Amino acid sequence: MKSQLLGGARRSAAAYDEELRSMRRRTLVVLYMTYACFYLSRKADSVVKIALHEEEGFSVEDLAMLDTVYLSVYTGSTMALAASGLLSGWLDSSKFLCTALMCLAITSWLKSRARTPTEFAAYQVLHAFFQSAGWPTCIKLVGIWVTENRGFVMGIWTTCQSLGGILGALWATWFMSHYSWSYSYLYHVPLMVAMGIVCYFTIRDDPPNRDDEDDDEDGDDLPEGPTLVMNDNNRGCPGDMEMAKRRGRLGSTGSRSRAGSFPGTEEVTLYKVLHIPGVVWILISYFFLKFLRYALLMWLPYYYEEGLHFDQSLAGYMSSCFELGGMIGTPFIGWFSDQVLQGRRDLTAAWFLSGASIMLMACVLVSAAGVTLNAVCMFLVGILVIGPDSIISGTIAQDLGVASSMGNKAIGTLAGLINSVGSCGAIFQSYATAYISRVYGWSVLFTIFVACSMWSACILFAVAHRNRGEALSGITSQKTSMRIVTVCASIFVLYMLALSGSQGAASAASK
Repeated sequence: MKSQLLGGARRSAAAYDEELRSMRRRTLVVLYMTYACFYLSRKADSVVKIALHEEEGFSVEDLAMLDTVYLSVYTGSTMALAASGLLSGWLDSSKFLCTALMCLAITSWLKSRARTPTEFAAYQVLHAFFQSAGWPTCIKLVGIWVTENRGFVMGIWTTCQSLGGILGALWATWFMSHYSWSYSYLYHVPLMVAMGIVCYFTIRDDPPNRDDEDDDEDGDDLPEGPTLVMNDNNRGCPGDMEMAKRRGRLGSTGSRSRAGSFPGTEEVTLYKVLHIPGVVWILISYFFLKFLRYALLMWLPYYYEEGLHFDQSLAGYMSSCFELGGMIGTPFIGWFSDQVLQGRRDLTAAWFLSGASIMLMACVLVSAAGVTLNAVCMFLVGILVIGPDSIISGTIAQDLGVASSMGNKAIGTLAGLINSVGSCGAIFQSYATAYISRVYGWSVLFTIFVACSMWSACILFAVAHRNRGEALSGITSQKTSMRIVTVCASIFVLYMLALSGSQGAASAASK
């Protein structure tokens, strides 16, 4: 009789284990497709810039204004979500994502009918508001469902951004060249509606839990979810195993800990999240990184057509090289951070951004060398920029959330906070990119990009050094960290002003 009960318990454990794996795969695939749709719906804005300029009479300043409106609302909405606590667990994620996708379908249709900058800006406000729901909600869910090899898994998952960007650029360019720019938005409508329905019926906030009776029967035969194994080499910005070590979760029992869901013991507030060690550094580093990424994301088609004089279709297709590089860079940086640098994600991102500085300088050098070299350089820039972007805004947010006393409830708030502060950099780039490229030229603009990449890397190197010292001595120097970051930011601003002034003087002298 006892052997029969034990056999039944083991079968029950095996069934639960298989169900958990199946649900995890399905959830990750649906979330992947969901955020790819979110990202796809924003890509048309960069592709149609030339058409709006030439066909509808929008000025360069109007185009910059539209970017600024979008990014300002997106940043404010994401920050409001993070501060309100909506992302801390009590909101039904399936309904939230479904509603956002349905509303994005409506706003895409409205944007296709806009013919004046004011009208377009009004629809941009709505579009940005609903876009802000996507990233923090998806990151929260992925962080709850995945704990093992988080760097590599998140590297694979965040390719959804690049896939959405590539498909968005290719399809928007195709519809614009074969029909009109309006169709670059209209094809979003059925995609958003279909994906919203799928989200509603498939997304679940938490992994399933076994009954207490089953836990008692199984004893040591609890099903294995993504269990955590401690690795003493995990320093820097802690990886998965260090998270569990610092939270005291290793060796805990119960199906929730086995499934990788760590609810935490404290209420999530923005004040507590900001006081997680290392968060402020990460926020400022991501500000510079997102300045760089969004400048490339939103202005590459315009740069290739106006700066390098490629035709309109080729410029649209060439811009997808950046996103294509991101599809390679995100899984590679995740694997590299897990397997080579043993969970030190801050150090990994710092080295990648150092390489991005070199490749951005190469883009200036090969700008007159034809299509192939420009495509290769931008592909490599995509690897070295989008990879760190994904690991900072996704994996590091998950790691820091699980490491805190608030547990995985803090993941959504952290992801929203990092994303919104980074978006401030994206807001700043919209007018800066338009002004610098028009007044001083594209070479000066790419020099600014190099500076952004360098300063983001320097801050992350400082984070890695501080965390390593913390691991050895247990001493936190948050005030010193803030002073160093402030100095770095000040030097960056002074560098931009000095560069702009010298170029302006040279331009005036030539006239």
